[in-house]
Amino acid sequence: MTLLELIRRIQATRIVTPAQERQINELLWQRSLSATEYQAMQELVTAIIAGDIQVISQIQRFGSKKKLGNNRLQLV
Repeated sequence: MTLLELIRRIQATRIVTPAQERQINELLWQRSLSATEYQAMQELVTAIIAGDIQVISQIQRFGSKKKLGNNRLQLV
């Protein structure tokens, strides 16, 4: 799966799983990003920060019992 395909799948489901996090990490270390891939990564990060896309590992790590929704990610 390419980086763009992975990002599009995440955008469609609005959830990033730990496996997808690992895939992104591996893909980012393999080579430089194209302009299109860079833009897609910017969109993904912006959506995560805005709370539009949930990162499952964060929910598991911090033990949140809240239902996925419009909760904003808070950086401390």
